Amino acid sequence: MNLILTADTHRDGKKLLWLLDDAPNHDGLLVAGDLLDIFSATGFDEQAASARRWRDAVLETGRSFAWCSGNHDFFHGEDTPMACASPLWMQESTLNNRCITDGESRLLKVGDEQLVVTTIPWPAHGGELIVDGRRITYLGFVKDLLSRGRTLREENAVPWIVLNHEPPATTPLAAGYDAPEASFARRMIEAAQPDFSLHGHMHEEPTASNGCWIWQIGKTISFNPGQSLPGEPLHHISLAIRGPGDWTAVWYGANRMLRAESKKVSLN
Repeated sequence: MNLILTADTHRDGKKLLWLLDDAPNHDGLLVAGDLLDIFSATGFDEQAASARRWRDAVLETGRSFAWCSGNHDFFHGEDTPMACASPLWMQESTLNNRCITDGESRLLKVGDEQLVVTTIPWPAHGGELIVDGRRITYLGFVKDLLSRGRTLREENAVPWIVLNHEPPATTPLAAGYDAPEASFARRMIEAAQPDFSLHGHMHEEPTASNGCWIWQIGKTISFNPGQSLPGEPLHHISLAIRGPGDWTAVWYGANRMLRAESKKVSLN
């Protein structure tokens, strides 16, 4: 299967249209948060509606799609309408086997194959949640998502990728950034050990400041495409998964490309 991985599109129309119409051939698109932009003059409701229309247009092309929330996707902060741990506007989708929204852990049909995708909500309300009528902590909610993802991977013998906007702390994916959310992301990956993880939040080229676009944490291959400046081509990663432990990833940005292969490259 061939996937495009990206994050931090911040309602940049040119980048979103490129993903819709001109991106290289791929079977699925995964976005690790910050679809909206809290600094935009455009209102929250209009931004959210536009993001949903774009998601539906991607699905209409026959490609699969998954996204998780980032800090910009909780536009009103504490006042953002919530569904469990996720912003309500991201929950307003028709669930099917080709679309996974925020706060889920499910099988995603990608072409003729399947992939387990777990989407971690950004911790806007990091305390207590109400899930299916019961009280649960944000930590408990995330643990349940990861447990479900691990079980699905084992039952179906397919790859598992976790989408989490926060980059893992003390890695080049989060160079110079060590917020509590990033530390949580690191511990989460170390404990769960998915096959892959996709992150964002770093608003620069990933190779700047001793950073990197790819890193290995235990058995997990983690990615962070970084954010390109307005008017520049979208930073993105093309990931081809051929089988267990057999993949090729190519990062595109800043008018260059960087390549890593499971069979040839030692990541750290």
